[in-house]
Amino acid sequence: MIRTVEMSRAKKTAGIAVTYRAGQNDMFGTCPATCNLNDSGAGAENVDQDYLNALLNAKPEKGFSFTYSHFHWEKWIDKVRAVGKTIINYSADNLADAINSFICNVPTVTVVPESKWNGSKYFLVQRSDIPASTVKVVRCPAEYRNISCNDCGNGEPFCARMNRKFIIGFTAHGASKRKAISKTEQGGCYGAQGNCRLWWQDTAKSNQPDETDGQKLLRFVKSLPVRAIIRHHVAGDIGEN
Repeated sequence: MIRTVEMSRAKKTAGIAVTYRAGQNDMFGTCPATCNLNDSGAGAENVDQDYLNALLNAKPEKGFSFTYSHFHWEKWIDKVRAVGKTIINYSADNLADAINSFICNVPTVTVVPESKWNGSKYFLVQRSDIPASTVKVVRCPAEYRNISCNDCGNGEPFCARMNRKFIIGFTAHGASKRKAISKTEQGGCYGAQGNCRLWWQDTAKSNQPDETDGQKLLRFVKSLPVRAIIRHHVAGDIGEN
């Protein structure tokens, strides 16, 4: 199930188009059951190839299109590179996992504790097993500046860049932030908190009898103005539902 919003009013995504994706009567129905942030006991096992193909082509004319996935990047990165339209960022469970995907040239983001920043906008990670390698982790600018995705990167959002030279770090936040950064405890999904949860729950309860998620998504994106920016599935993922 897909919910479309032509212009978000949420703080981080204000001014851009967004979508939400859920399984029928199941918020986590399109998310991998193995996701470290998913403590629902439910979720998808496989990537929805029909939706993935539509998603990769769901880019506004002369605009930018991006999203995130907790499915392992090996399941989709070849298609992302081939199509070159919507950028999917791999949402790594932890910093070590993030570095492993980053050195394979996968756009990568991860959640980090507040203490990692130490008042800075980025930090560097050195890996002894990667000769002469220093990986830069850059903080999401919306966390320390009064901007949204619409203003990030001077109109070209960091998350919409395929070949960027850094990992993007999001600071764990909300009531479940302890779970979000825990290596042993599952849970902490930001989408299951606050207003985002309400929108996501409502998406799961919606009725969409005549269109697949991919068909509805492509129809919506075609209606967006030239140079629009869209963040796909603020909550949800690319799994079969």
